[in-house]
Parts: sequence; C-alpha cells; structure tokens
Amino acid sequence: MNSNQNARNVTSRSTVATLKRRLRDCISSDDYVEVIHALVATGDRAAIRVLASLLDSSGPIGEESIAGLITFGEAAIPAMRECVESLDYEMIRHGHRVLAALGDETSKQWLRDDDAERILAYLERKGFSELAAWIFLLSANETDEPNEVA
Repeated sequence: MNSNQNARNVTSRSTVATLKRRLRDCISSDDYVEVIHALVATGDRAAIRVLASLLDSSGPIGEESIAGLITFGEAAIPAMRECVESLDYEMIRHGHRVLAALGDETSKQWLRDDDAERILAYLERKGFSELAAWIFLLSANETDEPNEVA
C-alpha cells in the first residue's frame, strides 16, 4: 500500500469516527438520516459497524441504515450475522432484511415466517381467532413449488 492510499484510509477512518461521535448529538430523525448518508458516502467498511448499531431503530433511522448497509454488499454480512443473533427484535428483523436483500435464502424465509406470525397475532388481538387459524394453516402449507395434479 502506498502512502497516498494510507493517507486516504486514515482520513476515511477519521471521518467515520467523527460521524460516529456526531450520532450522539442527533435529536431528530432528520439529523440521524443526514449522518447515516454521510457514513455511507465514506464507503469505508468501518461504517458498517456504526450503521449496524442503528438497526435497533424503527422508522427512517432503521430504513436508511438498512439501505446503507445493502450498498456495502457482502462486506456487511458478518455484522448482519451478529445482528440476527441479538436480543433486540428490531435489530434481528433489520439484520434479516439486509441479509435477504443480499440474497440470503434463510433470511428470506425468516422474514416470511415472521410476517405470518405478526399477521396471526394481529388478527387474534382483533378477535379474529378462527380467521387467524385458517390463514396460519394456509401459510403453513404454502411453498414455492408448483401444485401438482394427481
């Protein structure tokens, strides 16, 4: 690595560290989104861990973090594997969303199952227990395989 590349890497890491500190001063979602965009714009892999730390957020903060992490491609996978092992539901779900967007079939299935569970729980809360059970049975038998006729 030549001295110019070294200087760029040091500058980039310094920028990521500065942006990470700026997150502490964010008050609104707009403030966070501005910093998230700046982190992604660095293109530095160090930004992945910072963005991953925001996946416990919902709304624009979570959405922009997900979009930013996807731009890092396969480099984001190790951090997302850690997120899906978290104890925080939002972080787990958002980690699976990034992995699914990067082509991970297990995460795609996890999201389908989670969506079905969320719909079922909602219907049960609203008093549609029989409908919820029927939908659950239908979704449990659903596959991507074509139906065969005997």
